[in-house]
Amino acid sequence: MSLSKESVLTLLLKGYVKTLRVEVEFQSNVEFPAIIAFWHGRMFLLPFVFKDYANRVSVLISRHRDGEVAARVIEKLGFSTVRGSTGKGKGGERAFLKMVELLNNGKSVAITPDGPKGPREVFKTGAAKLSILTGAPIYPVTFSTSKGKSLSSWDRFLIPYPLSRCKVIVGKPIHPEENEDTESFRKRLELALKNLTNRCDREMGWKT
Repeated sequence: MSLSKESVLTLLLKGYVKTLRVEVEFQSNVEFPAIIAFWHGRMFLLPFVFKDYANRVSVLISRHRDGEVAARVIEKLGFSTVRGSTGKGKGGERAFLKMVELLNNGKSVAITPDGPKGPREVFKTGAAKLSILTGAPIYPVTFSTSKGKSLSSWDRFLIPYPLSRCKVIVGKPIHPEENEDTESFRKRLELALKNLTNRCDREMGWKT
């Protein structure tokens, strides 16, 4: 029985990730349901590191063509997916409502708040609105590496080299303050994720 392209790719990526020396730092206990937010360019390692949580997390993946392979690989790792975005566009409203349903039913969601097309490391309002509506906290998450390649794509997608050291940091939960408006909350979230990523880069000696 031959394997699908996605199965082969998933096996290759699993083998690749096993060559890495990965440290994971939790700044606090993660309570579910939650919204997990990470930059689009820092997603490479995260599905493999957190695969043990796969049955508790649904990952938002765009309906763009480049999202198809990512969605299939993520599903091979045991995660469920929601196709669309948190904003306007293909399936945006439907995806947002689906994530509200998931969070209200106790399941967590993972979002790249600057995806699917940027601008890079600009936190869009969707995740903030989702948190305000459902009461679910947002956990900023990032990773960095001692040696790797930052691609020339809009998100400067980071791929660690084999045998390199990597660090993943799961930040403290961030809640909207009482009567806080969406834009204020969005700015706080953007700053927190940028600061976390900068700290991780410094600790790994990675220069963007």
